[in-house]
Formats: sequence, structure tokens, C-alpha cells
Amino acid sequence: MSRSVVFLFLLVCQSVLAIAQELPKMAVGMNYYPGFLVAHRVDAQNLEAHIHGFQLQISKQQSVQPWASVYNKPKICMGFLYMDLGRPELTGKAFAAMPGFETSLTNRTKSNLRMRFSTGLAYLTKKFDVYTNRHNLAIGSHVNGVMQGLLLWEHQYNNLPLQSHVGIGLTHFSNGSFRIPNLGVNMPSLTFGLHYLIDQSNEQNPIVDTLKPNKWQVHFAYGFKEQSLTNTTGFHIFNIEAVRIKRINIKRGWRFGTDFYRDRTYHFDPASVDNSQKLGLFEQLECGLFAGHQLLISRVYFITDFGAYLYKPTSSKYGIYQRIGFNYHFNQKGYAVLALKTHFGIADHFTWGLGYKF
Repeated sequence: MSRSVVFLFLLVCQSVLAIAQELPKMAVGMNYYPGFLVAHRVDAQNLEAHIHGFQLQISKQQSVQPWASVYNKPKICMGFLYMDLGRPELTGKAFAAMPGFETSLTNRTKSNLRMRFSTGLAYLTKKFDVYTNRHNLAIGSHVNGVMQGLLLWEHQYNNLPLQSHVGIGLTHFSNGSFRIPNLGVNMPSLTFGLHYLIDQSNEQNPIVDTLKPNKWQVHFAYGFKEQSLTNTTGFHIFNIEAVRIKRINIKRGWRFGTDFYRDRTYHFDPASVDNSQKLGLFEQLECGLFAGHQLLISRVYFITDFGAYLYKPTSSKYGIYQRIGFNYHFNQKGYAVLALKTHFGIADHFTWGLGYKF
């Protein structure tokens, strides 16, 4: 996953920390997360434990670019997270870098209810190993994706350049079936933060508005996944997507399109030593129609799609699929793709690739 995912991740980080706009306020601070690792599957009950974490966070308030005007007091964040997962012999520690976005749900002067969503890459020190750590059936690789959602009460103190945060949230680690096993881990927690405010002079650079009126766009993406603990054969996944974007406003748009996937796992046999048999096109082809939504945050679109298969080789997958992901736009035409395809919460695979807007 590594090179392509890390490349796209660095592009998103660059967008997060170097967005061209006015920066009236920047805040630097620490967040503390006391919580609990919960088992969402019976196989993960032995991993349950109290957890705690610390996060160094840098955030910048946004105000100049057109997209910022459709949110309430938006901020772009970058967080560096350390988390003790509570079972040193099984789950170990987690280290993550997470670009994020924050907006206010109220419009008061000093105290506001805010919502923050972050996602990025994480390194977990412990993973499943058949010889040394066979009781960790949740994490199959050191490198994982991380997602975090928080609901925060933010207060700014009079005559002091300080903000405090109190809230609740959820942190999730998963590798999207890139390596087996992949139950993932979920950690609800409280959060307490104290941030120092730094005033900045106004800076304004050329604005890039990538959300033009209705467009066609096409992308090509690649994925990889494993299917079994006993037979760790890896499978290459290829995806071509054509989508029509129907603009609602600068913030939002509807997506309608078709998918073609090449997926050889329909004929995978975990008991077979050799799974390299020749397959015809229709033995590995998926075709689906989907509708979805995209939400603009600077150069990044947050994508949510809901699709139905028109054709798949066997009934081993549900007839309905879902996809969440990000499209990072380099300019008016080209963009990078990172997406997770699922079937009702069960991860199928990650894909990452490049696209073009017509």
C-alpha cells in the first residue's frame, strides 16, 4: 500500500498545512484522550482494555477562500497522535499523523459546540503473528488507516490567548483488508485539550475553485487485499470509474456513475496451494451503478457512494456496496483518489489512483 498511499497522504497533508488563504489565527496545543477499546466482534473481546492517548495539534482558522464561507468558523488541523491501546503484549501502542477539519455548530462569541473529523495513517507496534501474537485477530499489519470523529465544547478565555476543549469522540484503526486479519479496533473516549492562540497577519494567495458546474470525471485505481489467514495469497484489484457530478453549490455535489472492478477473489480457495488459475473476463469482472455525494473542503472532496451490482461472478458478496474516500484535486483537471469499498461495514479493499475531470 505503502508508496502510493503514503504519496497521496503527503499530498493531503500538504494541502492541509499550506492552503492558500488568510490565516487570522493559528493554535498549537495538546489533547488528552482517556477511553476504552471496545469489542465490536466476539473475536476481539480479549483485546478490550482502558486506553489513553496524547495528541499534538496545530490548527488554522480559515476565512478567505470561497469554500470557507459556507462553513461556520472552519479550521484546518494537523494532529500527531500517540495512543496506548491498553494491552502491551497484544495491541501495543499506536502512532498516527492525521489531517483534519473542524467547524462550529453554534455561533457564540466565546464558547461554541464544534465538530472535528480527522483521518490519516497510523503505525501500530503490535499486529497478528501466528507464532508470537496469534490472539490479536483485529490487526493484521503495522501500517493502518485511522479515522477520528469528535464533538467538542470549545471555550476561549478573556484576555488570554488560550482555548480549552472538552468533548467525546471515537478513534478507529483498520487496514481495509490489505492484510488479514482486519477486524479493526474502535476506541470511544473523552477528550480534554488546551491550545495556545497565535495571531497572524493576513495572507492571501490565488484562489483555486475546483468545483465548477456539472462535470464528467474518470479515474483509474489500484487495490490489494488478502483473503485468508491460512493461505495468504494476495490479490491485485483494478477499478475504472466514470462519474457525472451535478453541482448543488460550492460546498456540495451529487455523484452518479458506473464502476468496473477486476477482482479475482471470487474464485479463491483457501484450501488450495495454487490459486493462479486462468480466469476469463466474466469470472473476475464486477459492474455496478452508484449514486453518492461529495463535500468540498479546500482541494479535498469527501466522497460517500452507495452502489448496486449489475453483474458479479458469484453470490459471495452482497448485491449492494458502499464507498467512502477522498479526491484531492491538483488543479482544475487532475486529481488523486483514495477510497475504501465496503459491504455493510465489512471492508472489501482500499483503492488509490488518478483521475481526470472533463
